[in-house]
Amino acid sequence: MNLDAIDIRIIECLVDDGRASVETVAERIQLSATATRRRIRRLEEQKTIAAYRAEIDPERAGMEIRIHVLVKLQTRSRSEIEQFERIVQNTPEIQSCDLVTGQYDYFLLIHLPSMKDYHKYLRQFLADNSVVGSIESNVVIGKIKRTQNLALVVGE
Repeated sequence: MNLDAIDIRIIECLVDDGRASVETVAERIQLSATATRRRIRRLEEQKTIAAYRAEIDPERAGMEIRIHVLVKLQTRSRSEIEQFERIVQNTPEIQSCDLVTGQYDYFLLIHLPSMKDYHKYLRQFLADNSVVGSIESNVVIGKIKRTQNLALVVGE
């Protein structure tokens, strides 16, 4: 699906404020409410807008430590991949998991209350998962930029 400049402006408005009314979005993009509603509905039906969610501040929720974890599996057999991905799906501490290219196989984002909790989690995670070959952890010490915007650009 190709997005035009109006679709992109609608998406940007909703990323900024997912609770904005159709009328508010229409006013911001200078389009009628009826046309804006129709476009939003189309974007939702086509799954360009996949969901509306509350964004939680992990630190205010007691999860002060954010860790990026690179995981390399013992082997890349189908059974090990399926086993690891099943474990990830059932582990609430893992906020996101991406399959990546390069030296490692997966990139995880984990939020925990403290380094003590991470140490305990890591020991348990490694003990319970024989498919994991190696892990490299990177503790986030500061946030530089965080956005949900997709730098959408209209083709010429």
